Amino acid sequence: MAKLKSWYDPEASQGLRVVPREDRETSYVAQRWKHPRVRPTLGECLLYPLSDGPGLGLLFLFPPALWVLSLPVFDFIAMLEPLTKSDWALGLVVVPIFLPMLFSFSMTFGYVLLFLGHILVASAMGENDQPRWPEWHPADIAEGIGRWIWALLFGAAVAGLPLAVYWSVVGTIDWRNGFVIADLVILGAAFGQMGLAAALMHDTIIAANPITVLAAIARIGWGYLFPCLVTAVAMALAGLGVYGLLYRMPRMWMEAVSLWAFWVFVLYEAMVVMRMIGLTYHAHAMELVWFRRRPRWASARLGRIYANS
Repeated sequence: MAKLKSWYDPEASQGLRVVPREDRETSYVAQRWKHPRVRPTLGECLLYPLSDGPGLGLLFLFPPALWVLSLPVFDFIAMLEPLTKSDWALGLVVVPIFLPMLFSFSMTFGYVLLFLGHILVASAMGENDQPRWPEWHPADIAEGIGRWIWALLFGAAVAGLPLAVYWSVVGTIDWRNGFVIADLVILGAAFGQMGLAAALMHDTIIAANPITVLAAIARIGWGYLFPCLVTAVAMALAGLGVYGLLYRMPRMWMEAVSLWAFWVFVLYEAMVVMRMIGLTYHAHAMELVWFRRRPRWASARLGRIYANS
């Protein structure tokens, strides 16, 4: 009678080793679908918002909400004409009425800023897929707004004060003055967006300091010029859009339609800029060596809405 074969081998542990996978370790599929460490092109960044569901959802779902919340404010500012009439007494009377609407607008737009931060982090890690939408947590939204405000103040401190002084001295705009103003805007965009990237990827606004920002810009070198130009152009177009909505709309219905298109365009160019900044970091990650894993604020939720996100 044949003996039953035994699979027990006391020496098997010497020939086979099981290495457990860490929970936060990147999967093999995710490692394959990575952006190469090269400078991003404008074309791929322009196509990025239209490449997947989260970006398309942002362009289709959020402009109506932002339009409803911002249309009365734009109409009221246009009626006051602060650059000419400056009827601030009427404005102070109406402010309490607009406070609930401004709070709703701040939370909605803050959620958009939170998602844009996810795009920057995902692009900085070389991911070609768009990130999932974050959960609606007022604390996370408020924290994200704080990071953006800090980066905005950082860029304004670098370029805003010289720009205000230069504007007060010159008073008029010609091609020479316009060139100087454009240089100052590019300078502010350079410091502001690098400060934003530092605050987001280091998970603290303390990282958005002059030493960290200047060191990062110096390490990237001339490769940082093109993202600064893209950001400066996006800021200029958004500023021209606000000016046109407030002072160049002859009819109310034209302002309403233009405001909807304005929000679609602003959200689109914001995703393009975040993609450009993130891929620029990814291309120069070896020189910067800021972080190796996704920040905690960008990896709080374990569930996923989209299978490829």
